[in-house]
Amino acid sequence: MFKISTADWPQAYACTYEAYNYSYVPSPHVHSQDYHEFFWIESGRGCHLLNGEPRLMEIGYFVLIRADDSHGFSAWSAGEQVGLINFAFPSSLWEKIRNQFFADKVCFFDHEEIEKREYQLSSDDRERLRQMGNDLAAGHWNTTNAAAYLLGVLALLENRDRETSPHPAMPEWLTHALRRIETWPNFVGGVPEFVRIAGRSHEHISRDCRRLLDTTPRNIVNRARLKWASMQLETSQKEIVEIAHECGFENLGHFYKLFKAHYKSTPRQYRIRRGISQFS
Repeated sequence: MFKISTADWPQAYACTYEAYNYSYVPSPHVHSQDYHEFFWIESGRGCHLLNGEPRLMEIGYFVLIRADDSHGFSAWSAGEQVGLINFAFPSSLWEKIRNQFFADKVCFFDHEEIEKREYQLSSDDRERLRQMGNDLAAGHWNTTNAAAYLLGVLALLENRDRETSPHPAMPEWLTHALRRIETWPNFVGGVPEFVRIAGRSHEHISRDCRRLLDTTPRNIVNRARLKWASMQLETSQKEIVEIAHECGFENLGHFYKLFKAHYKSTPRQYRIRRGISQFS
């Protein structure tokens, strides 16, 4: 394992913002670093070996990396490529921002558990991050601009957490389960996987979902599946039947029915509106 340091950055830079593409390697080259960073997946799928634990990365996967983490990347399989955007900055910058804005709680990079530092971004979320990143790249790579970008990203993540936890009495186990079920392949396992992640009985989960969220575990799982399916329709060349199967729908007609009810269009119409009808 090798180590990357801020000493390797250009002298005038207080951060780095870069796009990378990785091919498949049987064993990802693991490195450590003396700074904090985060990245998200823009294209393809890959394996993120984080602190010895392999994590599947699909489009929209976002993770916060601490200075004490070790990690490496690879595309998921031979012939594939995975593309990501990375933002790295001195750990001291996070300390300053935390002390000023988040001193009263444990959040973001404070978490040791990997699961609490992983998110699934929508296409709109990723567009916002890219726009802010373009502003950063067009200006000076100084501490002021680095702090502004980092704060903007953390604000987006905090707002997403509020959307995931709309009720002040939301228990931590349910917040955790809601976040985890959004990622592939968790939602493929359906309600049984949601129950397993939550670590409570089906009856207990159903009761709290109805009381706190006015919905059911099945609706939560299907919403996650449809969100992932819409991202695949926008960004991949997969056949619609393949997308339906990969997100857990065994019945194509049922997938079409739920998709149309949620997005007010069929999967094919949804894809055509985004200019990629040749992949239908």
